[in-house]
Amino acid sequence: MKKVTSKHLVWLVIGTLMAVQIVYGFAWMVQNIAGFPPFGDSTEYYNLSQALVVDEYRTILYPLLIRIADEIACRLPGVEYQTLLYILQALVSFLSIYYFVRMIVGVIFKEQLTARHYAGIVYFTLYLFCIPMITIFNFTVLTDSLATSMMLFMLASVTSIFKSDRVSWKDFLVIALSMLVEYLIRADRIYTCTLFLIICFVVYLVKRRSRAEIKKAAVCVLSCILLSTGLASVVNKMTQQPGVYGRVSTSFAFVLLDRVVWPHMAANYESFPDEIREIISFEDAVTFDSHNNNVMYQLAPLVIEQVGEEKAQEMYLEMAAIVFGSQTKIVLFEIMEDIACMLFTPVTACLARHITISTSYNWNLYCAETITPELTESWYVYYVHSFLVMFILAGLYTLYSLIRKKSFGEVAKKLGPGFALCLIITLWFSIGDGAPPNDRYALLHYVIWTFWAVGTLLYESAAPHSDSHSV
Repeated sequence: MKKVTSKHLVWLVIGTLMAVQIVYGFAWMVQNIAGFPPFGDSTEYYNLSQALVVDEYRTILYPLLIRIADEIACRLPGVEYQTLLYILQALVSFLSIYYFVRMIVGVIFKEQLTARHYAGIVYFTLYLFCIPMITIFNFTVLTDSLATSMMLFMLASVTSIFKSDRVSWKDFLVIALSMLVEYLIRADRIYTCTLFLIICFVVYLVKRRSRAEIKKAAVCVLSCILLSTGLASVVNKMTQQPGVYGRVSTSFAFVLLDRVVWPHMAANYESFPDEIREIISFEDAVTFDSHNNNVMYQLAPLVIEQVGEEKAQEMYLEMAAIVFGSQTKIVLFEIMEDIACMLFTPVTACLARHITISTSYNWNLYCAETITPELTESWYVYYVHSFLVMFILAGLYTLYSLIRKKSFGEVAKKLGPGFALCLIITLWFSIGDGAPPNDRYALLHYVIWTFWAVGTLLYESAAPHSDSHSV
């Protein structure tokens, strides 16, 4: 009789948990292939696709893709444009996850991958592909799916460059093309992803000792960054029309209004000078505090209409100084709380179901439940709790290995660039925006943390130093 080892038991249990999630995911996709979750931005993107006129808050590529899907759907009776868009987004998402998993597994095992390896890669890809929020946003008319896919392509190539003995122009080409699409999909990523690439370049230079390799890498990196950011900047400048929809332009003062003053205006209203209180009533302050969207769509337009753009900026700064001076600890705590909640998004998503945490997760889930509420809820609850169990087990194993001074962390090391990008995105949204953490902007966090938790358990259970006693 063949002996069953602890490794086999671990793989059987985890494999079964993964299988359940995959079944959930495909069942949900079949029933939601033509759905239209009621996100406000989805309607806006469709309207933009009709005129193909965007302001500084939007870029042209996604409305263009919607327009193409809409034109094709008009020629296919019974087919909705969003269905075609979902198929495209899901296909790109699957390929990007597969490419990412394939690259990480390749550098971990450092050997020629066998058919068995590839079978495992496909299975793990399906599991990550069926993370609820990944699948849900693949089936939503929003930019988040394609933006996350482009980051995964980039991260896979960055990992390859760091672990390869030679600089490959193919990896840099993948980075350049994926970031070009990224920047034409999401305007803010031209800052966060470019910063990430620069940091990676600096780290790469520190790690390398060969002058020839450094020179070659320098040329490739600079070409990569200039190609992606340069082309995207030119296209965006040619297609964006700032102020065409009358939205308030962002500035440092506006960011402080959003991050510091909201939602503390009413509590500090009496401390504001008469000049400000003459323009902003206490009722306006209460309305302002009620929802983060009121920063742009209620208060800022009110102030600008009364005193003009330049004076409004001065008032934002003055209010921010007063609020920060009187509630320094509260404001700093809120920033740190937002950073922690967004950085550990999948953990926060689970904890938010049991304790009070200020997030936007419930809204995203509400929109996703439009067609299949019971299935969506069951699937989501299954994922966040099964993930949390594996996250805790992986964390305990890491802590045990650290205490016992054992070799560990191979999966975490290979995911290092992914964790770094997650941190940059987290800081961008948490410091620059007072809105509650939103997993819509942290889809990459779901992939990286799930990969780490499940990957660590699978890899460490199979490692030579792991316990594999017979049962």
